[in-house]
Amino acid sequence: MVKLLYFITTIAILSLINFISSYYFQFSFIDLALPVGVLGILATAPNNFLTDFFNSQPYMEVEQERHAKFGKAPIYASAAYTLYAVIFIFVYYRSYFF
Repeated sequence: MVKLLYFITTIAILSLINFISSYYFQFSFIDLALPVGVLGILATAPNNFLTDFFNSQPYMEVEQERHAKFGKAPIYASAAYTLYAVIFIFVYYRSYFF
């Protein structure tokens, strides 16, 4: 249940970031969906420079083992958001592709 909550929260945060940035920069929501999804993947994926930048404590010590703070749910949510963005971009701009 907690993993589902992390998944839904990550999707909601990415959508909110996409909505705010599209409103601020006067772009279409669909145009910024892919970059926001890729940045979401970079921010949640382990072992990259953005994970340490956005999360000052990416790991917490529990019983002498290292466990990820949120697990893999945010990574999967960011990847799903990016995949849906690619699909919706393709559908939205299908006249350019065909």
